[in-house]
Amino acid sequence: MKGNDLFSGAFHAAAGDYVYLLEREYPQKSLIKVVGDRYGLNRRQRHVLYRGFTSTADSLRRRARLVDSVTGRTVHLDAYNVLITIMNHLLGNPLFICSDGILRDVGENRGRIRDGARFHRAMKLLCSWLEEHNPAEVRAVFDSPVSHSAEHAVMMDGMMRSIHMAGSTELAHSADHVIKKSPGGVIATSDSVIIDATDLPVIDIPRLVLESSFNTSFPDLRDQAESRTT
Repeated sequence: MKGNDLFSGAFHAAAGDYVYLLEREYPQKSLIKVVGDRYGLNRRQRHVLYRGFTSTADSLRRRARLVDSVTGRTVHLDAYNVLITIMNHLLGNPLFICSDGILRDVGENRGRIRDGARFHRAMKLLCSWLEEHNPAEVRAVFDSPVSHSAEHAVMMDGMMRSIHMAGSTELAHSADHVIKKSPGGVIATSDSVIIDATDLPVIDIPRLVLESSFNTSFPDLRDQAESRTT
């Protein structure tokens, strides 16, 4: 199914019902099945519902913390989260702006790097963007259970050194756990668990990288969410 087809036909009606019931505090996972079955949604469309919409309160709280600059700031980078999102765009997989204002994909490739060339390109795009926007330093945290994570951390370290970027790369059993404890600066992730566990500003680096590199735009679910909450 092509990216545009995800948001056509029954999806819009399903999303309307889903948001309406989500705002009335029905359990999210149960809603996915009930609404998905009602409208005959496929697996990817159900992923879009689950990842694309959250409550108005959560959406507004996260949006309020979004920033668009890293200049002079320490960036705590959820490395695989950011890189895989960029890579998925290079692979032609659908991305969309969620109700909380953050770019996400359908979430099917987490923890799996199936295309080394495009992953490498995603890393180059990321490092080029960071070089252009001059953060104080970058701390890139890679999840060690991911295959070849040590190689990826070394690759990122080499790219950062080649552009004289201050910072470090590190391996952690859970990048989430490490980034949640960041003492300051800005966090770069689309992971809502990390975002909600800190009070730090959040930057949506994949969206900024892709918009500047490819002059692209993405389906935006915010208007649909807001239209069904009243």
